[in-house]
Amino acid sequence: MKRIYFLVYLGILSLVWACSTEKNTMLSRAYHGTTAHYNGYFNANDLLEEAMKTYRENQKEDYYSVLPILQLPSEEEVKNMYAPIDTAISKCTKVIQRHAMPSMEKPASKKEEHNRWIDENWITIGIANYYRRDYDLAFKNFEYTKKFFSADKSSYIAEMWMARTYIAQGKFTEANYAITNLEKAQESMENGDSKGPKGGKNSKSSKSKKKKSKKNKDKEVPPFPKKLRYDLAITRAMFAEKKKDPESEIKALTKALEYAKKSRDKARINYILGQLYENAGDRGKAAYHYGRVKKYNAGYEMSFNANLKNALNAGGEKVRKSLKKMLRDTKNAEFKDQIYYTLGKMDQQESNEEGAKTNYTRSAFYSTSNNRQKGMAYEKLGDMSFAKKDYLSAQKYYDSCAKVIPETYPNYEGIKNKASKLQSLVNALEIAHYEDSIQRIAKLSPSEQLAFAEGVINKMKKDEEERKRQDAIRLAALQEIQSKKSSDGSGNKFYWNNEKAKAEGLEEFRKQWGQRANEDDWRRSEKIVFASFVDPEDSTAISDKPESSDVTALDSLTPEMLVAKLPLSDSALTASRDRMMNAYFDAGGIYDEQLNESALAEKQYRIMLGQDFNHDMKLLAAYQIYSLHSPEDPVAVEQKDYILINYPTSDYAGYLRDPDYFLKKKEREKLTQEAYLTDLDRYERGLYYPVVAKADKVLAEEKDNPYRSKYLLLKAMAQAKMTEDKKSIIPTLDTLIALYPKTPESDKALEMKKIILNGYSTNEAVDFSNKSIYEYKEGEPMFVMIFLTEKINNVVAKTRVVDFNKEYYGKLRLSVTSKVFKEDNVILVKQFKDDIEAASYVSFYKRTRNHLLDMQKMKILFISEKNMLTLFDTNKLEEYQLFFDENY
Repeated sequence: MKRIYFLVYLGILSLVWACSTEKNTMLSRAYHGTTAHYNGYFNANDLLEEAMKTYRENQKEDYYSVLPILQLPSEEEVKNMYAPIDTAISKCTKVIQRHAMPSMEKPASKKEEHNRWIDENWITIGIANYYRRDYDLAFKNFEYTKKFFSADKSSYIAEMWMARTYIAQGKFTEANYAITNLEKAQESMENGDSKGPKGGKNSKSSKSKKKKSKKNKDKEVPPFPKKLRYDLAITRAMFAEKKKDPESEIKALTKALEYAKKSRDKARINYILGQLYENAGDRGKAAYHYGRVKKYNAGYEMSFNANLKNALNAGGEKVRKSLKKMLRDTKNAEFKDQIYYTLGKMDQQESNEEGAKTNYTRSAFYSTSNNRQKGMAYEKLGDMSFAKKDYLSAQKYYDSCAKVIPETYPNYEGIKNKASKLQSLVNALEIAHYEDSIQRIAKLSPSEQLAFAEGVINKMKKDEEERKRQDAIRLAALQEIQSKKSSDGSGNKFYWNNEKAKAEGLEEFRKQWGQRANEDDWRRSEKIVFASFVDPEDSTAISDKPESSDVTALDSLTPEMLVAKLPLSDSALTASRDRMMNAYFDAGGIYDEQLNESALAEKQYRIMLGQDFNHDMKLLAAYQIYSLHSPEDPVAVEQKDYILINYPTSDYAGYLRDPDYFLKKKEREKLTQEAYLTDLDRYERGLYYPVVAKADKVLAEEKDNPYRSKYLLLKAMAQAKMTEDKKSIIPTLDTLIALYPKTPESDKALEMKKIILNGYSTNEAVDFSNKSIYEYKEGEPMFVMIFLTEKINNVVAKTRVVDFNKEYYGKLRLSVTSKVFKEDNVILVKQFKDDIEAASYVSFYKRTRNHLLDMQKMKILFISEKNMLTLFDTNKLEEYQLFFDENY
């Protein structure tokens, strides 16, 4: 018995000794090779493949852009794959540590490897690190494999992955060098020029290695493995993809298609080739490759998109019928928007504008969960309207597009800018059309007004019913999609028990309706504007009164309520006409200055001239039409005569008579100002009689002198110095108060009259000179100050002003800063070359709502740097306001 134990013990010792990693025996190689193959290489690759498969299945492909050749995880996405990747690395690392022959205890002294699966484990570690995006560590593994196993085919695999690592790091020179080396090796193999040993792993037997000298072994070059041809072609395509070289990418993918074995790979390559040919304008080849996709295992979504692309590039009535058939298939409910969009593009290619508009509208309607597709449909509709110069419709489509598209959308900024720039035009036209429509209704008899209002309410109710019907269709489509998603998932198919479906439904609800309170009748959009007067037959009228906040429910709306909001009084009619004329004028300016549409601009100005009432804005409209044409043009001559006949004393008439009119006027104003300052100096020097005489002369003879109110005040102050009876100057003060109410001079006159009648409160000298602490200097640089209210955040305000400046005053390169005045914030815009430029900015600021919104109504002044320092030192804003009104 003891002898048997002894023999068993000897057998175990012999087996352990035979399996030593330091002994190159057949038994050792078999044992360690099998362990390295299955415990390391096989299991690790199985983990990596399963992780990548799961990633690909959960990855939402962007079929609106050219698909990436390989689906690789991003920095964030790979974090969810760390567990399988790290496990794969750990398995291979243990195999190398325990089963390398000889062992890796002294790597520097190791000259050869007898375990035929160790190189594969090194490569697997490198691939795992590549997926992990640890490119430096991955490269070290590939580089080691290439150098140490240079006589093995794994050196080619390692170099191919080195090239991919270079591409990921943006090292294009090194990547191209590695790929070119591999392509030369492949060419040699295909030409039969390789001098290396044939065969696969069996060529690396220990017996053959012992027979070869080290010198001969170093010279051996293994043949390029045929199985690597596909991966090499894909690597070349990845290089071209990263370099944004579509021609080279097409060439490489075409070559890869020859070597592809897997159906999924063939489908993806064909789809990408279709996209590349489509972008290159070769619709024939694009259609061919899209058509090939459905022959392979592409997955439903890729096959569906390939069908759409094939239809768009192939065209024809047969294809159109096929797309309409797809619309009736319930499994395509989620993709109706894409089908309608494709039909719209086909209509556009065939110059069927009406059909295209209808299909794009349906595409936007059925885009219940695909904002990218909805945005594309709105953009197409906007482009079509813009091309037709229907800017009103174009703005609404661009605005709808801008609200749904993500920031990654191509031309995102362009869409935003178009919507923003056209917004001012839309606002102006809507105000003009609205005021025009209610003025026309106000001219009707009371009975006709009530009848018209009743017709408006009936039309609004019908529109509301149609909206509800469309909402029901949209809701049914959304429910169908959600039902399909629920049935595809692993959760409970009943909607309210399916958490995923409920979460998706809530997200979709918020996209469509926004944040809503949990209350009854939340969907009642019939909370309409109170004075919603529109002509049912008038397509130019609008249904909402701008800037009105008086709203009521449709069910409780009566004709009398609408009629009560009409401009029936003289004051209401005058205000409505003012709003309308200003809106038409603003629209004309936008057409001319921003859109370069002089014909449309002139149309707005002619509408102003065609009104059957007198208005000062007609002068501006006539001059704008004149300026749109050359002086010799009959249209310009007509407008010139109109201005000279109807507005002979206006500045515009003066300019038309004399091109130097404004220069001369400015010179006259300068002389007038100097004359007033001379008389003011006389007053300060005690020359009161000449001051009174000059004031009487100006008041009697110079009716257009801008300093008449100042001369009246100066006369009163001089008279006060000349007499002990201060009450004698009260008639002069009363004249000033009556002729120029609500002016700084009138306020000063009231103060003087109060003192004269009521006496002094203290025994102090009274200064009637009204000398300001601020100084006026012509032509000095100016700053603009915007005084903020508590309702707006300082940062938000600065952002709005910066956006306003970028759009309208980009050439001036204005800077925007903030300061604190007293306890309020002030936005400071600097700097303007003189008061004329600053005044122009302030004027445009006050009449432009775009970007500024409610800031448009805030207090805004311009001021010189010296006066600004005085203002901040003294905090006397009211006094500067008087100085500002007097001088600017």
